[in-house]
Amino acid sequence: MRLGSQMIQCRSSLAFLVVCVVVLGGYLPVTRAFGQWRQWGGPNRDFAVDTSGLADSWPDGGPKKLWYRTLGTGYSSIVVDNGVLYTMYRTGRKDVHEYTIALDAATGKTIWQKRNRAAIPPETPDHGKEYTGPNATPLIVGDRLYTIGRNATMHCFKKTDGAVLWKHELHKDFGAQLEPCGYSCSPLAYGDTIIVPLGRGAGDTSEGNSLIAFDRETGSVSWRSQTFRLDHSSPILITLGGQDQYVLCTKDGAFGIDPRNGALLWHHAIPEETDEFIGLYANPVWNGADALQFSTINANYGIRLTRADGKTNVERAWYTRKVPMGMGTPALIDGMVVGAKRTWDGAQNVLAAIDIRTGKRVWVKRALPGAILVGDAEKLVFLNLDGQLGLLTATREGLTTHAQCQVTERWSWTAPTLVGTTLYVRDEKHIMALDLSR
Repeated sequence: MRLGSQMIQCRSSLAFLVVCVVVLGGYLPVTRAFGQWRQWGGPNRDFAVDTSGLADSWPDGGPKKLWYRTLGTGYSSIVVDNGVLYTMYRTGRKDVHEYTIALDAATGKTIWQKRNRAAIPPETPDHGKEYTGPNATPLIVGDRLYTIGRNATMHCFKKTDGAVLWKHELHKDFGAQLEPCGYSCSPLAYGDTIIVPLGRGAGDTSEGNSLIAFDRETGSVSWRSQTFRLDHSSPILITLGGQDQYVLCTKDGAFGIDPRNGALLWHHAIPEETDEFIGLYANPVWNGADALQFSTINANYGIRLTRADGKTNVERAWYTRKVPMGMGTPALIDGMVVGAKRTWDGAQNVLAAIDIRTGKRVWVKRALPGAILVGDAEKLVFLNLDGQLGLLTATREGLTTHAQCQVTERWSWTAPTLVGTTLYVRDEKHIMALDLSR
């Protein structure tokens, strides 16, 4: 499958090509969280889920479809809490509104829906008008739902009925940066705050305004700091030497920030080998100890973090242009980063495993066109760009495909969501629930 560079830039702008994960045992530190998926990437923002009871294979027709309904366009993935799904969409590319919707997880029926005007700015390039979002994934904290739309309008809704508790126009009021296909970063909760990357709008020369934390109850500004140009990658939270760190990859490099106050802990600047981080869509991947991997469309990077005397030290561990994995968050499997090779001129049918600490290739396989893998070596679910669902095992010895089938009629660019043994999937027009149990 070959895709033009503009299509790649827009369609994958949020690492939407990421697939769903199943973790059954222990390579990744995960929190047992049956029945919930409250933020981008699941319980730990790494697409790892602690679950059980998945089938070892599927019948020829694929897993059982529990329900299926029309939804609309958009790349916001689905969050789940206490039997309710939440996501965002447009009815079509010409729609000047976005919708936040709550659905019954068992039936797909609408519980509530709210509309927000989000017309595409007239100065948007043509490819941005074609891929209109919304892009960012909602966030659930307690009884509240936080969303950010294509034009960087942020809402805090009451989770049960969609009542608006507070709202910010991030682009208008705070200078948030808008890429041609719109705002993409998914918000992250920390303590009593919701942390949101703003970047720097066109012509913005101010300093220290690229990251903001809002009080999650009132929406008031808790702190604001840092200076960077935003890309599409969403942040993660890591712990190093007992210290929590908010990690974000941007066009100006990777940043480690104290989530309590916005203070800079470390910065890994753009390597001399590249002019900038080109096409940064995937989350960074953390091994839980000392190694952090991140990738763009043109290169793959590894850095090593250590903490001593109250400070974080950062150094480049490895760098390669041979296997970029920048279009979707890869898996961390037995110390390997496993993902699909991506370049500007196409989605290649190549899967690779790279040692996260050394950058050495463990294996490279030609398989699964357009798929991006995340998960544990015991059992992995993937969804590729063509709407093919698969069940895999990945180890240091290689890759085994247990089952594969077509589940959507259209392009599937949105990361699916796994809760228990139920997989929730979106394509460009529909949403569905699939039973992956034995």
